[in-house]
Amino acid sequence: MAFEILGTSVYVWIALISILLLIVLAVMGGYGFDTDADVDGGPDYGEFSGPGISPLSLPIVAAFGASFGSLGALFDRAGFSTLFVPVLAAIGAIIVSAALFFGVQKYLVSAQASSDVQPNALLGHDAQVTVPIRQDSQGQILVITDARGRTLFPAKANEDITRDEIVEIIGFAGGVANVRKKAS
Repeated sequence: MAFEILGTSVYVWIALISILLLIVLAVMGGYGFDTDADVDGGPDYGEFSGPGISPLSLPIVAAFGASFGSLGALFDRAGFSTLFVPVLAAIGAIIVSAALFFGVQKYLVSAQASSDVQPNALLGHDAQVTVPIRQDSQGQILVITDARGRTLFPAKANEDITRDEIVEIIGFAGGVANVRKKAS
């Protein structure tokens, strides 16, 4: 038998504490509890740039702990060698956590609607000038689409265009829309 605390395997304690953390995260998650807060001013390893969740987010780490503790208790109870129990439990917990991470990525994150606007998809669309465009300086246009709603872009033209005029998007260069007055 492995190391025990109060007559109970350390693996059971790890599982119980991790499951308790998961329950707290689930309950507090709906009440504005930010699990990605950077409390100490140092790097926040639960955050990363990119779509989706971090593999080191608190729920994934807690799921690893719950899996490690549960599997460790099972392997310990089955009579495996004290040296192999933590290794087998860690391998199993990595598999469970990876499956959870990739499952969340595939089914939940990919199901979210994207608000990214692909500029090339807007070629030929009409837009309204919100900041006047001069030949020597950029202005701004408002594009309204069914899929993305209202989007503002910097814009330039080969002619002066006043505010509230309707223009046609003829191209993009570096995120700036090239426009021309809409032919009547």
